[in-house]
Amino acid sequence: MIKPERAGLTLTLRPPFRPSTVPIRRSSTLAVLVGMLAALGIAMYVIKLFSWGDRAEWAYPAAVTMFVLSTVTSAPLVAFASRMARGYWGLPSRRVVELFALPSLVSFVLLIPVLGALPPFEQDGVTRANLWFGFSGGAPFLTDALAVSVMLLAGSALMWFSAVPDLAGPPSRVRGMPRWKRVLFLNWMGTKKQWTVLRTSMRWISAFYLMTYVFVTMILTTDLGQSLLPGWRSGIFPAYHVITSFQGSIALIVITLYLLKRFAPNVGQFIGDEQAASFGKLLLALTLLWFYFFWSDFLLVWYARIPSEVAAVQTNVAITYIGPFLIAFGGQFLIPFLLLIFNPIRRSLPRLAIVSAFVLTGLLMDRVRLFVPSMSSENPFAHSLAQLPAPYYPNAIDILYVIGVIGLVAGIYLWALSRIPTPGGWEMREGAMYRREQKFMNADVLVLAKPD
Repeated sequence: MIKPERAGLTLTLRPPFRPSTVPIRRSSTLAVLVGMLAALGIAMYVIKLFSWGDRAEWAYPAAVTMFVLSTVTSAPLVAFASRMARGYWGLPSRRVVELFALPSLVSFVLLIPVLGALPPFEQDGVTRANLWFGFSGGAPFLTDALAVSVMLLAGSALMWFSAVPDLAGPPSRVRGMPRWKRVLFLNWMGTKKQWTVLRTSMRWISAFYLMTYVFVTMILTTDLGQSLLPGWRSGIFPAYHVITSFQGSIALIVITLYLLKRFAPNVGQFIGDEQAASFGKLLLALTLLWFYFFWSDFLLVWYARIPSEVAAVQTNVAITYIGPFLIAFGGQFLIPFLLLIFNPIRRSLPRLAIVSAFVLTGLLMDRVRLFVPSMSSENPFAHSLAQLPAPYYPNAIDILYVIGVIGLVAGIYLWALSRIPTPGGWEMREGAMYRREQKFMNADVLVLAKPD
């Protein structure tokens, strides 16, 4: 068992530990660079809006939108997992990952023009493949937008509820707030009843967030993927997308923790190899699941040999987009598997961050090979591909759009770090009560207690 960082064990209740925000100066090189990339992302988004309705023009924006949904949006679920499993190792990282709920809101804005570019379900008496069984209540635009908005609202509520005890301050401060502000801070007084309601609410909201995330993944992978590429039929693809999203979120969290460890001492003092060992195990497990779900999907097409399904697989795997697929295969499975089987790599945060960079690169290429051929498909109303399509290469605006969106997400996250105290103070204080390092014969052992 790897012991936690010394700073996490020496926290005291009197005086209580009060977390602080990450100091980020606007004039720093990092802030200026991220700000420029964020401005670039906004500019490219506005430029892209002039091609509203042109589905092929929104192919790469759709891919990067799904990449954001697969990493940033799924990250808060990791905090839910560590809470449900009573994993004390996750205490320093919970607030870090919950803050990703704020940049996740960008995905809704990115998704609107992508949904606006989708063709109708029926054209010239021909109905294309879809998930909605003739439902005419605004699908897929209104239904998908509504589902994503509910999911993002749940994620934002989870982040806010977790942060309120640290943001509200003492009861005297809350009583002096205006009425609207007291409501915003849940009229927080720190009573036993409020703590009970807070913990129960966070569990229910987290479970609802997980449920809506899986539902959103199912409908978006169908509406932006399978329904647009003739012959692509897969009941495993939504599950594959969820699993790879969790893999991507773990990789993103590891890189974020490493950067905080390296450049933010007030947060990094609580982060170390304890987090690396736990996230390393999860990343290895999800890497193996990547191969399992991919092979399970591929095997069905291999044995059935239905021409339309074979052509679809040749498009996004074997021939047309073989380049992005090979990068995805190497980044999401081959390189992580060959490296993470070794304990020295899996238990070291800097080494694990390098592996995570390969995972994120592979995941981005995976979303390109899955959604670019669908969004650029010439005839989504056909039952099969008459011939394999040519690759749809990105232009300069597409490349700058992808870079700019990543910069915009990073900029919002840095802003959140500079405004909301990190890590979660009340959870860190509670964790310090349940963990002690004691002498046992000639060794120092870590004693853990379970509250319930």
